[in-house]
Amino acid sequence: MNKKLTLTATVLAGLMFGAGATAVADNVWQGHQNIVETKKNIDKLAAKINSSQSSLADLKHQLSDAQAQYTALKKQYDGDMASKDAQIQQKIAEGQQAVAQKQAEVNAKQQTINNLNAQLEAAKQDNNNLSQAILDVQSVREYSDQAVKSVGAQ
Repeated sequence: MNKKLTLTATVLAGLMFGAGATAVADNVWQGHQNIVETKKNIDKLAAKINSSQSSLADLKHQLSDAQAQYTALKKQYDGDMASKDAQIQQKIAEGQQAVAQKQAEVNAKQQTINNLNAQLEAAKQDNNNLSQAILDVQSVREYSDQAVKSVGAQ
């Protein structure tokens, strides 16, 4: 019986060891699969990171190009605006000079008008004086005519 018991114990121990080894093997295989999947996921993430870094580098390059273009355009714009400002200031100065010249002409014409008005007033005064002198002469003539008539009637 000892043999049977030993045999049974051995079989039982073998079965338990086999079942345990199978469980261990299954766990090892499962762990291996997890490692393989984890490695695949890491590779995917690394590829995404590399792609993102490449895209980031492209975007940084585009940004640098855009900034350089902006700087060039701003410099050109500032130059154009300075040129336009200078042209505007020149036109303003020319306009002010033309206005000052026309104002001088207007002032000269106004002085001529004032002189002519003064001459007209003097001529009117002379005319009034002459009219008064004519009236005085006519009055004296009428008086002399009356004096002659009155002497002649006597």
